[in-house]
Amino acid sequence: MKNVFLGLLSLILLSSCAVNRKVKYDGLKLDLFDIKIKNIDLALLDHREAVIDGSRKPDFVGYMRSNVGIAFPIGTQSKNNFMDDLSNNIVNSLNRFDIKVTNINTKWQDDEKSIKSKLLSLNGDKKILLVFDQLNTDGYMIQFLYYKINLYIYDKNGILLKYKAIDGKEKLGGNVAFGAGSYKTYMPAAISKLFEDIFKDKEILELINKN
Repeated sequence: MKNVFLGLLSLILLSSCAVNRKVKYDGLKLDLFDIKIKNIDLALLDHREAVIDGSRKPDFVGYMRSNVGIAFPIGTQSKNNFMDDLSNNIVNSLNRFDIKVTNINTKWQDDEKSIKSKLLSLNGDKKILLVFDQLNTDGYMIQFLYYKINLYIYDKNGILLKYKAIDGKEKLGGNVAFGAGSYKTYMPAAISKLFEDIFKDKEILELINKN
């Protein structure tokens, strides 16, 4: 009986370590100085399955699994929708380089076609749409970033210049011996790098900067 009680107590303690975790994804400064065009229209659309089916809220950024494998959701520290934090990071980072960005505020309920229509009605020299089928961290001890992103780039006349599907799985941090470790540092760093890599891709960058 004593062993059973200790086992249950350990389970509770291990599980509680993964509850109510938040990660700060607002206020990230992205290194986007290679972008030279001065007028961009932008929209980020959250079509992640877990958000669309209602199992997760729009502030969902990932899971932290307990030692017994129970998956506990992680939210944004700001309590904003994840897409709002990400949009603001891109806009503010581009503003630092005197680039004007008109951002369309979206909700997960929005239809992709209607968001595209709104985006193409704007007057920016380039129009960028990012539709997220997946973007979240997950891990038992070692943490990973999973992403499936649809990138669309249009010219000022609404002509599609490029569609690119971006997907991957990246190991972030943590280890079997000590758990997730400094996840509040390496998770935001991974998101910053992901967006920097997207916009620094040679072909993407050339299309954005092309007059």
